[in-house]
Amino acid sequence: MKSNTFNYSVLAVGVAAVMGLSTGANAATPTGGTSGSFNVTNKATASYTVAGSDASQTAESNVVTVNVTETGSFSLISTVVDDVKDDDFGKDRAINAQASSTVDFTHTLTNGGNVNDTYKITLANITGDNFDYNLGNSVIKYQKVNAAGTNVGGEVTIANNESIALAPGEKALITVTAQADTKRVADTNGILTVTAESTYLKSKSANTDPATYTAVNTDNALTKTPIYAITKSATTNLGNKNFDLNNTDAFVDYTITVKNEGNISGTAISISDDLPSGLVAIASGQQNYKAPSVATSNGSAVGTAVLSNSNKTITVAGQNIKVGETITVTFRAKKATDATSSSLFTNYAVVRDNTNSDVNANTPDIIDRSDDGVTPGGLTESTYENPASPLTGKDDNTNATVTTTNQTRAIAITPGVNKEVALITPETNNKAANTYTYTITNNGTDITEAAGTGDNDSSVKLSIKPTATRNSGISDDPNISITRVYVDANNNGVFDIGETELVGVNGIYELNAATPFVTGSTTNRKGLAPGESVKIGVQVTTSGEGSNDPNSTQANVNNIGDFETLTLSIQPKGPVNGTAVPTSTSDNPLSTTSTTIMQGINLAKYQIVDSCGASPAVNSAAWVTGNLTATAAQCIFYKLESKNTFTDSARVINNLVVSDTLAPTLTYQANSFSASPTATDQSLGQTIKVTFATVNAGATANVVFSAKPSQTGTNQ
Repeated sequence: MKSNTFNYSVLAVGVAAVMGLSTGANAATPTGGTSGSFNVTNKATASYTVAGSDASQTAESNVVTVNVTETGSFSLISTVVDDVKDDDFGKDRAINAQASSTVDFTHTLTNGGNVNDTYKITLANITGDNFDYNLGNSVIKYQKVNAAGTNVGGEVTIANNESIALAPGEKALITVTAQADTKRVADTNGILTVTAESTYLKSKSANTDPATYTAVNTDNALTKTPIYAITKSATTNLGNKNFDLNNTDAFVDYTITVKNEGNISGTAISISDDLPSGLVAIASGQQNYKAPSVATSNGSAVGTAVLSNSNKTITVAGQNIKVGETITVTFRAKKATDATSSSLFTNYAVVRDNTNSDVNANTPDIIDRSDDGVTPGGLTESTYENPASPLTGKDDNTNATVTTTNQTRAIAITPGVNKEVALITPETNNKAANTYTYTITNNGTDITEAAGTGDNDSSVKLSIKPTATRNSGISDDPNISITRVYVDANNNGVFDIGETELVGVNGIYELNAATPFVTGSTTNRKGLAPGESVKIGVQVTTSGEGSNDPNSTQANVNNIGDFETLTLSIQPKGPVNGTAVPTSTSDNPLSTTSTTIMQGINLAKYQIVDSCGASPAVNSAAWVTGNLTATAAQCIFYKLESKNTFTDSARVINNLVVSDTLAPTLTYQANSFSASPTATDQSLGQTIKVTFATVNAGATANVVFSAKPSQTGTNQ
């Protein structure tokens, strides 16, 4: 094929530029015209004898003269139907793009002289167009007619450079069937010249210029072909490209559009889609069925979309499509029965067209794929798209690919622990001892949890609320409070500067706020991807009392043993990408509890009345906390019992100082003091003050001493 150096537009101008011809509408007529005249002079002679004489006699007539005039004249015109009738140009004939396609150019050769003549017919390609014709395979046929238009003989076929003989007034109706050997792209232009050369005029010595004995017509053919721009798109039941293989209701809606961007209509084309191994079309009567549809944009009859018996192929056959028209095909597919994530889910639409057939596309010369042939395997593309016009016939399969997932939802929170804390634990006590840590993990697949907030279905709430106390029917202990809820980013069990503190409303927190920021953002958080987890810290404070004296004007309540149970529950808002909210299971619990119990020193004072020389054992059953009666001769023995009520061995009581001040009516009895375990310090007398370095969990420190009451109610 010639290089595309000649961009044909209007032949009358374009050919003139290439050929250097006038653009007038006159037929091609040589300039040789009349060849001249000659005189024909003649006289007669006679010889005879006369009767009675033997002598030969002669006679001679007069001379007669005839002046004979010879006229050599002919014309060659194009009879191709175009914008100008009967001129030198046959414009814009259509030629199919296939290799070895032919095009007919018609001409009329007329002998306008008064002499018999023969005309050599020569076909020639020109330079500057887009393709050449195979002149050897091109065919020249003509039918001779007389001046009355009556056929003279039958149709005759001649080869290139052979001649046609015409008597004066006769015409040859010529059809040149020119063959283009090569496959061509749309709108390429092939130009052919047809030259008639007069034998009579060329024989005249005066006619040395070929223009005096030749006539030239110029024909061109434009390659006509449909060009199909195919676009395929897919949308799943989720309104996106996510195709969840774990959802039996999942489906994909496909839309195929085919636009004819060529320069000729497409006839009886086929539009088809062979579904890959992972997909099957949804047939009538099946769940989520939606009938396939076909629509045309410019009046072409609507074809029918037909599913194959296996529901693996959808085909629209015999569809016509005008230039500029768009055909739209829709259908719905679902997961094939045995499909897995390793199955194929990439597919493309195919347009087939036999541009030489108006019946079907069974033997197509156009095979166009919406993926431009990039998907391995399948049919090889064959189109007539022009590389110089890449946007014409541009296919687009980028929106046809779905992403498969196997969506499951499972969120787990680690089991809570119970903690014993001191009666008074201020907010400043930022310790692991009064902080609970929970790990929340997304154990699902292919779903990001807590990606949204508020009422968005993808949001996940974290509820942290008191649900039980020592007092039945009361869920919130006023002496046990939550100080803060935070993200324990470094997993050290305490709140550190820079860690995110969560803000809740009535004990409800957004789990999204505990997840990392989206890369590059300081406001948007990404949620928990599958396998990711976040650690939540809950710090509590206490404000209990440890008094066993209900009549005390200061502390008159003993809160040792009071507790509060916190219930933490994960609350997904709604379905995500079509997958329902997760349920709580033993492997993936959505809730847990932690109980805070206030403990410390339970201080009890016991007494025994006995003789002053007695030595009651610490574990004697005689010790009582109730009222006793004593005589002045007796002594009162006291036991100060300090019990560490913690059960956690790590919760040792340190620097326990036990004090008691005797009433003025009592006199401390020397040598009555004992302490168990051994005190590290003691001060004895009317005021007793005893120090114990440590008291282990569950252990008791005892102080025993005695005092003698006054006989008169005053000390003596």
